[in-house]
Amino acid sequence: MVKINQQILGCLLGGALGDALGYPVEFDQWVEIKEKYGEKEINFANFSGIPLISDDTQMTLFTANALLLEGDVLHNLWDCYQEWLETQFKFHKSDLSQTPKTWLVNYPEIFASREPGRTCIMSLMHGQRRTMAQPINQSKGCGAIMRVAPLGLQPQRFTPNQVMQLAAESAALTHGHPLSWLTAAFMAELMQQLLVTQDTLRCCVLTTLQLIKKYFSQIPAIKELVINVERVLQLASEKTEIPISQLGSGAVAEEALAIALYCSLKYENNFSQAIIKAVNHDGDSDSTAALTGQILGCAHGVNDFPREFAAKLELRTAIVKMAWELSK
Repeated sequence: MVKINQQILGCLLGGALGDALGYPVEFDQWVEIKEKYGEKEINFANFSGIPLISDDTQMTLFTANALLLEGDVLHNLWDCYQEWLETQFKFHKSDLSQTPKTWLVNYPEIFASREPGRTCIMSLMHGQRRTMAQPINQSKGCGAIMRVAPLGLQPQRFTPNQVMQLAAESAALTHGHPLSWLTAAFMAELMQQLLVTQDTLRCCVLTTLQLIKKYFSQIPAIKELVINVERVLQLASEKTEIPISQLGSGAVAEEALAIALYCSLKYENNFSQAIIKAVNHDGDSDSTAALTGQILGCAHGVNDFPREFAAKLELRTAIVKMAWELSK
């Protein structure tokens, strides 16, 4: 009997927990969050209602489902994203235009539009797969990096170079700016490093940085990514805590990665605190917290997760099933 990999489960479930905590305050101003939730801001203890996932976790699950299909992975990713697109406008599996490829559509809850990114929607509606060589736009929004983590969760199947290339190409399906490709490649490869080594998170970040710097050396934007990651490593090592606003809003890919890395490194041994930090700021709270949850979940598994919140999480059964399927 296949045993579920706790790091794979941690990545998918941790990301969903961060997403669900951040979704109600996505793009709220920090002062607005404090006015509504008090000085402790929004956290797992004062959250009310059902923890709902947003498009971030939806698309992450569709990315994972693509890995379970036979054939070319990039082709499967495109097809799975097209099915996700239909769930944003239709209400049931029977409404889909074609026989579905994903088993996710067996869950009625997946048919929910939760503030999907305009770039993802418009790019997928374009109906034609675009590439890094022929970019569809010049967007570097975080809609690509927030969905790619599963690509790094099958190290027995892909080498580091293959993971980075696949993640970059998957990002290019919807986002045409090189920083979107590079941050997606970084995120996916970081998941692989966390899964296959016993190194600390910081060491895995450094290894990933060296790998991506070498592999994408011909893309000028790699210099900006390297500078951003090195800055985060320095900030996270300092005793004082910085306001998230110093790293940006998280709306664009390199800012979302910077915020997630900072929160993960600064609070590596306190999952809840890392997520709370990643949520309570002026920007894209669900995406930055989802990335933080994916990183720490992959690094340490599920033991430090807020259990009551996790038990109520929307689509928890599907998330656990997906982790089990990826563990085979």
